[in-house]
Amino acid sequence: MKTNWTARVNEWVEQNQGFMIGLLQEMVRFKSINPNFMDTPSKSESAQLQNFIEEQLVSWGLTVDKWDVYENQPNVVATVEGKKEKASFILNGHVDVVPVGSVSEWNFDPWAGEIHDGKLYGRGSCDMKAGVVSNMMAAKFMLDMGIELSSDLQLHIVIDEESGGAGTRSVLERGYVGNGVIVTEPTNEKINPVEGGLQWARVIVKGASAHTGWRYSHIYPGYEQTGVNVIEKSLKIMQVVLALEKDWGLSKSHPLLPPGITTINPGIMLAGSGEKDGRPETITNPAIVPDYCAMEFDIKYLPTETTEDIKKEFEAAVHSVSATDRWLQQHPPQIEWGVRGVDFPPVNTPVDHPLVFALATSQRRLGGSPTYEGFVAVCDAAFYAVKGIPAVIYGPYGANLHGPDEYVEIESIYEVTKALILTVLEWNGILQNDIVVCEQEAQ
Repeated sequence: MKTNWTARVNEWVEQNQGFMIGLLQEMVRFKSINPNFMDTPSKSESAQLQNFIEEQLVSWGLTVDKWDVYENQPNVVATVEGKKEKASFILNGHVDVVPVGSVSEWNFDPWAGEIHDGKLYGRGSCDMKAGVVSNMMAAKFMLDMGIELSSDLQLHIVIDEESGGAGTRSVLERGYVGNGVIVTEPTNEKINPVEGGLQWARVIVKGASAHTGWRYSHIYPGYEQTGVNVIEKSLKIMQVVLALEKDWGLSKSHPLLPPGITTINPGIMLAGSGEKDGRPETITNPAIVPDYCAMEFDIKYLPTETTEDIKKEFEAAVHSVSATDRWLQQHPPQIEWGVRGVDFPPVNTPVDHPLVFALATSQRRLGGSPTYEGFVAVCDAAFYAVKGIPAVIYGPYGANLHGPDEYVEIESIYEVTKALILTVLEWNGILQNDIVVCEQEAQ
């Protein structure tokens, strides 16, 4: 029996618009700030939000698994059970958000989900509770329509994306895997099949502490050198690292990413005398020659590169300074990787992959023209990719992510939801009897 699935999806989404936006407003009102960014982590409302989401999903008839990744920080996995003819299809989204910053800079209440001129405002509205709502509604469509899928549809609704991805990593460790995933981060409805990798690295340099009254003896010949200023040594390393960044930007490129995306951002530099728990112990006395410095870098690389190769290039640049500095030859810098757990492998799904094709076809059925880009930030897609699960990032229009007056465009939420529903149907072979497809084939 032939069905015009596109028309049916359009009609269902239109009928559920009010419910969908009301659901998103309720979710925005939970202050689900990532506890790693809070002075009082227990005040995060992530657990309350996940309880609310669990209640919704259970009431619709989904099978739900909820567990704590950290104390009072639970993941939710919901499943629309299929015939299990092949591995599960996954829709991923996170509920944690960054702090609102200064409320005085907002024109709208960051926790109210206010609607103005077709935009829904609030912290997390775009990044990425709207995507979570679209994922949930895609599952609800399957249940409402009584569709029998050939494989399970899993919703991975996770915590801690904003601070390292522990939520999604926990989902995968728990055994929730599949043969394809769409992560509904905001992409302005562009299909993002690739994402560069990200590493946080720490470079530790050690000198020799001394009194600055004798600094002249550390600079000029003819004296016994008693102190080595670690800041001066670290600046030599900094210059080489920044030169490496420029070389990468001029020599490396990817067709879906902006030129110069391979950045090495020096984000933290702490220097002083003594060392305690990986930090300089004394940072309030410039009369002491500092002997300990820790520099931290945010390193981005291309989807086509490997973490191992990037580490080798960075380490070679840092250690090259030692060739021209006698002190560093004898006291080489130490390099630590994955600082604070930040280690995002690259995503490199081919544009002609069936998952990309299914999503692009869905957009065409809705009258759109697919556009492909690379994701310039990083997200949980990385952890699926490293497990061999093809990943695509695709979500709604919005703006001011992590800033004042964050918003998502309401019409875009509807379009993303429709595209996700059609993609799930396409992935499960249900659109083979679609009237639109049959008519196109007849032409």
